[in-house]
Amino acid sequence: MENHENDYKHKEAIRELQISYSIAIDSGKYDLLDDIFTPNAVGIYGRPYEGIEAIKQAMFAGCDYLTSVQHLNGNHWASIAGNRANAGCYLHVIQYLKDTPGGDFHEMGGIYMDELLLTEQGWRIENREIEIKWAKGNPLVRDSKPS
Repeated sequence: MENHENDYKHKEAIRELQISYSIAIDSGKYDLLDDIFTPNAVGIYGRPYEGIEAIKQAMFAGCDYLTSVQHLNGNHWASIAGNRANAGCYLHVIQYLKDTPGGDFHEMGGIYMDELLLTEQGWRIENREIEIKWAKGNPLVRDSKPS
C-alpha cells in the first residue's frame, strides 16, 4: 500500500495558498501576493498580466475602488507530479460599491485554474487563469472603476 501522507500535505499547502490569494485581495494587502506567485508568473484575468508586479497592479485596479470585496473558494483540487502541480478551485466573488445607481452589488462565479511550482519557499503559482461561469447583479459596480 502506498503512503499518500506527503501528497495530502502538499495538497493542503496548495489549498492554503489559494485561500491566501483571496485573503490578500479582499484585505487590499496586495504585497502578500509576493508569497503566492513566482516573480515571473502570468495571471490571466480577461487578458494576460505578466509578472508579479503586473498581477498586483491588476488586482489593485480591479478591486481597490470597491467598498468591499469577498472571495469565497471551494471544491479545491490538485494533481501533483514532482515539483509541479495543476490545481484549481471554484470561486464566488461578491463586490460591493456603496451608492452605485441601480444597486450596490455585483457577483461572479467561476473557476481558478493554477499551474504551480514547488520552490524552496513552498508552492507558488506560476500561471493562474480565471474562467467566469456566471455573473449577476449591477454591472455598474464593475464598470465604475476609476480610469
